[in-house]
Amino acid sequence: MYFKKSGLVDSGLVDSNSVDALRKLVGLDGHILKITPRGYKLSNGVEYCRVGVKGKDGIDYSIQAYGKEASNLHDYGSTNYDGSTVV
Repeated sequence: MYFKKSGLVDSGLVDSNSVDALRKLVGLDGHILKITPRGYKLSNGVEYCRVGVKGKDGIDYSIQAYGKEASNLHDYGSTNYDGSTVV
């Protein structure tokens, strides 16, 4: 999982879970801009998901997850995404 160096983790706004981070950003009027296709796998076979979010503050965030967490991130992200851009 990766959070743009913005102080989200240090500020206590998110835990160490990518779904929680996305939930908090969306709850703070963030908008999902991009999401990887469901079931996307890296060359080593590990499932991967990346969600790009534009925060209300104008900052772009990138949230990444691997394995089972990638599936959970995609599930949550796709329910809060208008579908205009899939990476």
